[in-house]
Amino acid sequence: GRAVIGVVKADGYGHGATEVARALLAEGVARLAVVSVAEGAALRREGIGAPILLMGGIDDAAAAERAAKWGLVPVLHDERGLALAQSYGSAAAPFGVELEIDTGMRRMGAVPTHASTLLARAIDASQLALGGVFTHLACADEPDLEKSRVQVRGLADLIAEVVGEGEPKPELHDVNSAGLFRRSEIEDGLVETGAVRPGLMLYGVSPFAARSAAELGLAPAMTLAARVVALRRLSAGDSVGYGAEWTATEDTTIATLPVGYADGIPRAVLGRGEVHLAGARRPIVGRVSMDSVCVDVGDAAVEVGDLATIFGRTPEGEWIPVEDLARAAGTIGYEILVGVGGRVPRVAADGPPFD
Repeated sequence: GRAVIGVVKADGYGHGATEVARALLAEGVARLAVVSVAEGAALRREGIGAPILLMGGIDDAAAAERAAKWGLVPVLHDERGLALAQSYGSAAAPFGVELEIDTGMRRMGAVPTHASTLLARAIDASQLALGGVFTHLACADEPDLEKSRVQVRGLADLIAEVVGEGEPKPELHDVNSAGLFRRSEIEDGLVETGAVRPGLMLYGVSPFAARSAAELGLAPAMTLAARVVALRRLSAGDSVGYGAEWTATEDTTIATLPVGYADGIPRAVLGRGEVHLAGARRPIVGRVSMDSVCVDVGDAAVEVGDLATIFGRTPEGEWIPVEDLARAAGTIGYEILVGVGGRVPRVAADGPPFD
């Protein structure tokens, strides 16, 4: 029964924020969340009218003015943000805001020593309409949940300190994707929340290092694929790519794909990355170029135009987890998804390419 705030920051985690937003709203998601004013404004220009939470807040008058212009809901982190929001609201037309409390992330949000004062001021300010108060869990994906419980307890204690018994309380939210899967264990009766704030799981990717998407009942939304544009027959001793980093030890065939580090394949996968091509996983060889990557296909029957899957669903229906590429690059799936370049066409499974 909790409202869902769908996080579509970073261009919908690389999937295309506008199309993701439309899909989420069609499925009943109540609100959206982005980080920057530019992200929120872009959604408004595309006709997205749902409430949009501006998690990055407002740090100057220009940002406050634009947030007000586009009807965004800025998150307050400190006194400066509070003052800026007040200057663009009025008793007749209060500026909708939310307040983030730093209970342990140590990144953004009202620090504990000032949080109660800031919350009280936000509640009392006639120029503002405080819609919600939240915190961000730092360790919800870790096996030990005690740190998350401490954070939740901190949020609950703050509300109890500032909001009197019987007084209306702002909506509270605390869990992200990892926290949502373990919400009952984390909240454990400590706090009554009215919303959840999923991000990565909306895109079918596991937020846990040790639990796959399939284990969680998730199906990845994105497939990154490219067609073979060239084939080269190599003899033993021939090298591939910049710096001749890889040399064939036997006669083989190299397939070139028109996707490189500008498109989402990190250079760090050298010697470890794979793609799925011609029914099997094939190693990426040589340095990843800006616009292309080479794959050793051996003696497999591969032709120009054949489809290679970097991650996602293969033509045969197999799932290649984005985490495989992430591990090869020494990073996380989040970074791979948001790193898919803007020039890569986003094509809906049941429709034309996104504009």
